[in-house]
Amino acid sequence: MKNAVGYIRVSSEKQVKEGGGLEIQKKAIIEFCEKNQIRLLEIFSDEGISGAEDLEKRDGLGKCFSYLRKSKEDIECIIVQKLDRLARDTILLGYLEFELKKCKCELLAADQKFNDDPSGKLMKDIISAFAAFEKNMINIRTMSGKKNKAEKKLFTGGKIPFGYKLVNSDFLQIDEKTAHIVKCIFMLRGKKFSYRKISRYVENVFCISLHFTSIKYILSNKVYIGELTQEKKYRIPVSPLVSREEFYRINSLADINDDEEDE
Repeated sequence: MKNAVGYIRVSSEKQVKEGGGLEIQKKAIIEFCEKNQIRLLEIFSDEGISGAEDLEKRDGLGKCFSYLRKSKEDIECIIVQKLDRLARDTILLGYLEFELKKCKCELLAADQKFNDDPSGKLMKDIISAFAAFEKNMINIRTMSGKKNKAEKKLFTGGKIPFGYKLVNSDFLQIDEKTAHIVKCIFMLRGKKFSYRKISRYVENVFCISLHFTSIKYILSNKVYIGELTQEKKYRIPVSPLVSREEFYRINSLADINDDEEDE
């Protein structure tokens, strides 16, 4: 009986939260192993990681290869549901297969069959090329969708600034639960509090942990004066939390020691 490890991956945070993508892949791998009398030792996963990402960003895949190299078991194959779960790029897939051969390990896809000959290799290349093409088309559609929303002056996505909340997935609105904290941060900076001192004050008074680098980012973010630019050129309407005059006055203050810890 062959020994094997599995690898599963989903690219979006939504898939991670819903769990469907990972569970479907895991089920397919387990059923494949049972059908082909393969002993499945471990399943590694990457969650919310694109198949086009650099290998150093894919911890699960890194752990998988480390396991292959260090395991005392004779592992003969790595199993994925489909090739695009391992990589969407043909060159990257080829590199990973090359590394697998060093470990004397073959790549198997539970939902795709390939012969171990030139025609099988060609089929792998074709499928990988189509996966890369699909990824590029998704990127184009995503960028087009973001541009379309930006042209309509709607929020296109990304991290929601502290002090605001997202309404109907399209609009940034002042969050009354946290907006007063933002105003306090600007007020304290106006009194020449350092970033670290403001961070400690916010945690002690409001029981909210904001790292001093987050404090620095808030104080320099023009969204708080109602200026939010998306897709490099589209101005999105946002209600300000501080006046322009106060914002620029605070950001021009000198003689504040931000390099050393406060006493």
